[in-house]
Amino acid sequence: MNRQAILTCLGATFGGSFLFMGMTGFVLLTAHYNADTMPDTPWFPLPVLAGVFAVTWWCDRRWNIGLRTPLQAPLSLVVAFAVLSMIAANGVMVLSMVAHDVVYVPTLGPAETSLTFQLTYWVAISIAMSTLSEMCFRGLMQSLLSRHMAIWLAVFIVVMFNTFSHPWDTLWPRFFSAMAFLLAWSCLIVLCGSLKAAIVTHLIAVMCRDLPYWWIDEVPMGEVSTGFTGSVVAICAAATLAAWWVAMRIRRRQRQTHT
Repeated sequence: MNRQAILTCLGATFGGSFLFMGMTGFVLLTAHYNADTMPDTPWFPLPVLAGVFAVTWWCDRRWNIGLRTPLQAPLSLVVAFAVLSMIAANGVMVLSMVAHDVVYVPTLGPAETSLTFQLTYWVAISIAMSTLSEMCFRGLMQSLLSRHMAIWLAVFIVVMFNTFSHPWDTLWPRFFSAMAFLLAWSCLIVLCGSLKAAIVTHLIAVMCRDLPYWWIDEVPMGEVSTGFTGSVVAICAAATLAAWWVAMRIRRRQRQTHT
């Protein structure tokens, strides 16, 4: 690796991380300013989403991070891998919650805001943060790193930096589940090449994970039965193996296409 490649890798790694932190600050500060000044009128999605989409578009135009890249695998196989890997990652999340006796709380807006604000916050923040995470880590960081090093090393660096970008005070109980989700999204990019696929998968995973908690009571995960835990382990293992099989099938088709 020459000097220019080293500088590119360092710039991608730390630039992607700092861009994520800076844009996250912009998103959350704007939303909370809206909540403090007009708690019944959620106007923040307009500047927040406009800013996020504009930065994502510019980064793709500047570095070709995969936003315009078409799927490089059959849609059915991409969807199958996305669904199976998300089932496996959610299984790891449930097991982590059981191990640490965590009660999951969905994304909620600031206190003392209206129900409309809460729902708008949930949707807008989910879209903004899913897009930012994929753009900064798997778009900028992973795509640039993989041009100068082995893909497995690029994925490892991206997963570690993305994991530690989460709030440290709440990271340990969900450390392994965060890594499971991030590894799945990184592998999805490797398999299909499209940043849009990763953004959509990330968004659906976050919102589907939160949705049940709007209607059910909180569940103390440390009190679930051994049978429940065993079932989750079995489902997680089966989904992981199935996702691996789909990934291998995608790779075989890609090799056949290039020969």
